[in-house]
Formats: sequence, structure tokens, C-alpha cells
Amino acid sequence: MSRTIAAPAGRFRFGPAAAGPAAETTEPQAPPSFAFKLLILFLLIMYSSIGVLVPAVEAVRPAMTVALGAVVLTLLEVTRRGAGFRMAWPESGMLLVMLGVAVVASFDAIYLRLAVDTTTNLAKIVLIYLVIENTVISPGRLRAIMLTMVAGGMIPAAGTIHHFLTGQLQEQVRASWVGVFANPNEDAYALAILVPVAGVLMMRSKWWLRIPLLGIMAVYLLAIFLTYSRGGLLGLVAVLGFFVWKQKSLLLKVVMIGGLAGGILVMSLFWHRKDDFKDVSQDTTFNQRMATFRAGMAMFTDNPLFGVGPGCSIVAYPLYVPKDAHCGCQDQLVIHNAFIQMLSEMGALGFIPFMTFLGSAVLHAWRLQRVEAYPPDLKTYAMGLELALWGFLVCGMSGGFSWSWFPYILVGLIVATKQICESSVTQETHV
Repeated sequence: MSRTIAAPAGRFRFGPAAAGPAAETTEPQAPPSFAFKLLILFLLIMYSSIGVLVPAVEAVRPAMTVALGAVVLTLLEVTRRGAGFRMAWPESGMLLVMLGVAVVASFDAIYLRLAVDTTTNLAKIVLIYLVIENTVISPGRLRAIMLTMVAGGMIPAAGTIHHFLTGQLQEQVRASWVGVFANPNEDAYALAILVPVAGVLMMRSKWWLRIPLLGIMAVYLLAIFLTYSRGGLLGLVAVLGFFVWKQKSLLLKVVMIGGLAGGILVMSLFWHRKDDFKDVSQDTTFNQRMATFRAGMAMFTDNPLFGVGPGCSIVAYPLYVPKDAHCGCQDQLVIHNAFIQMLSEMGALGFIPFMTFLGSAVLHAWRLQRVEAYPPDLKTYAMGLELALWGFLVCGMSGGFSWSWFPYILVGLIVATKQICESSVTQETHV
């Protein structure tokens, strides 16, 4: 006989969307954490691209220094708490397997130095992921990290708009920012996945914070449009479509669908890039993407277990590009599909844990929203993180984003949300 455990009022502090006495209660406070503060600082450094903007600062490697400090302090704090080091299954296990495969694959990579650099970057991602899992241990900390990401995203968004207004463009019309946001497609993708995060924060905030969050979302939408990234826009539409689908109110769904349709119409009227969504079969960039897909699959066929090496598909591309797509002017292209990219560079042994890592996170985020016992705030945040991860999956169909930081951060936050939810129910059963 099963029994549903209802989450009692008084354990967590909810936003204005929660009515009644629960809105006046307070949540359990996590102990002070310097590691958590360094995690926030790391995210701000990543979004600011300060090392690119101020080269003198890069000499001290601020991101690396802060990340290592966060890792060391996390280990010390976990030991002091005596709570044990958190390693969620299967996400954390699959990420460690990916790292192990990357190390092994590097020894037989087509370009050893690039493979080692990529594997080193993955090791950094793993460390920050583990910091997230072990420091984001309360609803307040989860919200703080999400707010940090949304606020940090304003830097590349504002920078993209600034570059557009000052004529610093690619292909004469496409704006972007600097650092990891220098490519318009990556810029658009990184901002698109923040839209649902900002949206759910707005849903669980008081009116005085909803207004700036709404403004931030408007800035994101403008910046994404100014990149003229078709993949980014498709990811954004998918995210917004999923967001509408998850709403329970029919009236709200109708209003949001109308707004989405109106936005698409306005976008079509002001689209200035020569490459659009019409007759893509004759589109040069579309055909180049298809050529990278074919080349990536050829790399996997030749190297089915370990691929050509982490990050090395761009080096192997001239060897595998189909002859009819070999233009002679661009002999090196990134595989424009995150999943084919992983197949080509890490083979089946890297692809399987990668997809398990992502798939289990989506499933866990989806399940969190359906457990009655879990606090409403956390279920709303889980929805935003799930939608953001769907944004990566859609954008990843046309972009080689498998080594970018953002999906791993999102999965880390989903895992942290799951652990916070389970801890809240465990605590209530012992009261």
C-alpha cells in the first residue's frame, strides 16, 4: 500500500505564488560556505569574460584560481559537516566515466595537444560540477545560483547589443560578444537557455523583483535576435513552446501562444541576414553543416570506440569531409551537432555516458515536478532547469556545444535540486 507524503507548511519559504501561512515561514538555513561564495564568483567571471576584456587580469588566471579555491574549500567543508561527499547516480558517475574515456582517448588522438587541452577543460567542468552538487544544499542557495546566472547573462547580452550598435559585426549583420560568446551561435545558445531560468525565478518572486527579471528577459530576447543565429532562435522557440505547454491555465496558454506567434511574426519582418529559414537546401551554411555531420559519422565509423580524440574533430575534418563538400577555402570546420561531435571525438564509449548523463537529468527534473511532497518553489525551479536543458538539446542539434560549460552546470543544479527535495521529505518524516 503506497502513501503520499504531503510537504507540510512551515519548512520552506515560498514566493508570492504560494498562498497562506507557508508564505510567512522560513526555510532551513545552510551553514555559511566560502566554497559556495567562490562558486558564485566563478560563474560571474565566466559570464564576464574578464580575462578577454582585461588581458592583464588573465595573467593570474582568475577563473582557474577561483575554481581551485572552491574545490579545496568544498572538500574541507564536506569533511567538517561529516555529511559525506555527494555523488549522484547516474549523472555524477557518467560524468566521471566520460572523463576517464577522454583521458584514454587522448593517447590515440589525431592531435595529442588539442585532446589533452580538451580533456583538461573537461576535468575543470567535472570539478565545478562536484562543487555545485556539494555546496548547493538548500533552496536559498539554489535560487542564489540561478539568480547569479541570470544576472551574469546580462553581461554578454548587453555586450552583444553594444557590438550591434557600434557596428562590430560578423557577416555584416551578426552581433556577438567576446570569449566563449564570440561565436554568434554560441552566444545565442548561452542566452536562450537562461530565458526559462529567468522565467521561473520571476514566477517565484515578489513584484519588485519580477519587473527587473522581465526586463532582463527582454534584453536576452533582443540580444538573441541580433545574433541572427537560426539554431539559437529555434532553441528559444522550443524552450518557450515547452514553457507554454507546462502551464496549467488555459487562458495563460492562449495568451502565451499569441505572444509567441506575434514574436515570430515580428522577427520575420526584421530579419536582415541573407541566410534565413527558406529553401535551406540551397543554403551554403546549411550544406556545410550537413557536410560536418557526414564527416563526423565517418570519423566515428573509422574509430568506433574512442573516436578521433577529445576536441579533435576540427583537425580531422579535412581528412573526412566528403569530396563534393570540400570547398577548398575552409578546410577545418567544427562538427555542427553536439551529439555527432561526441560520437566522432569520443566514440561509443564516450557517447553512451554523455547521453545517459543528459537523459537521466531531464528525466529527474521532469519527475521532480510531479511529486506532491516536494515544495512548490523547488518544483518550479526544476521546471526551469529542465527547459534550459531542453534548450541545449535543441541548440545542440545544429551546434558543436558538447564541451561548453552550460549543460554540465544545468545538470549539476538539477542533481542538487533533487537532493534538496529528497532531504526535505526525509527531514519531515523524522519530525
